[in-house]
Amino acid sequence: MTFIYEEDKSLILNASRIYVSYSGGADSTYALVKIREYLDSIELSSKLTALHFNHGNKQSDAFESHCYDFCNELNINFESQNLKVEVSGEGFEAAARLKRMNILKSLPKNSLVIQGHHSDDQIETVLFRIIRGTGLKGMSGIPRFTKVGKNKILRPFLKETKVNILEFLSNNKINFVEDHSNNDISYSRNFLRKEVIPKIKEKWHSLNENVSKLTEITKEQNSLYEYYLKKKIMDLKDDEGLAIDGLKKLDTFERSEVIRLWLDMELVTTPNHSQMKEIEKSFFQSRQDANPVIKFERSDRQRVGVILKKINNTLVMEKYGE
Repeated sequence: MTFIYEEDKSLILNASRIYVSYSGGADSTYALVKIREYLDSIELSSKLTALHFNHGNKQSDAFESHCYDFCNELNINFESQNLKVEVSGEGFEAAARLKRMNILKSLPKNSLVIQGHHSDDQIETVLFRIIRGTGLKGMSGIPRFTKVGKNKILRPFLKETKVNILEFLSNNKINFVEDHSNNDISYSRNFLRKEVIPKIKEKWHSLNENVSKLTEITKEQNSLYEYYLKKKIMDLKDDEGLAIDGLKKLDTFERSEVIRLWLDMELVTTPNHSQMKEIEKSFFQSRQDANPVIKFERSDRQRVGVILKKINNTLVMEKYGE
């Protein structure tokens, strides 16, 4: 199976360093072995480092020791980062994810980080988002490519299945560790993974392929949708922000979508449904001489917070919490 596309090759060739997020589990072990094979084939394996995160729980030191020994045996550079996770309302997983993202941002400029997400992760993500409520962008699933600060993340295995990953590791007698917390179905994602998705697959055997098609189609649809919204934003935008008089000429839904995409393009927190209703009420239904100020942020702090103000009849955005 081809997992490195033509458009990926320039990312790999131009990267200052190539990191594989390596927990020691099956997925990241597969990713590390496959990326090492590919880099060997183009004589770039010297760029490779296995990046491990030690979360400080009961199994963490044993996992790190396994990862170190595995990389030492294969002569792969190994780097471990200790995570001191401070939970402040968003939950441990969200807080740990934020810490990991901050570390990825701090890697040498123009680093490429490879992550081992696969098609079963994609099913889980899409289904979880549907249950929570989502739109086109959410239905696009896990993106193959994203930016994190001055660096990039590539997920080249999104069309691979968990079954094939485990089969490859078994056939090649490659050891990996298992995180027992992944079996705790009190966690929503584990419940989906262990209880719900296997039942769906019993009835619909082509679930992996069909969800992959769904994410590709919705990604294309969302790109087209955002293309037209961006043209609208350019008509409304100046150096300060968005013209409120121009926004008022749009219907309520179009106005909310323009504001959301504008904030998303600025890489700040985008408003949820209730926050968008408050923006609509404060900026577009209040009296003309009012100068409202609205402040909001994501609970998981994956993006900086935002303050919206009305200045000289312009909707102005300021970042906070960087």
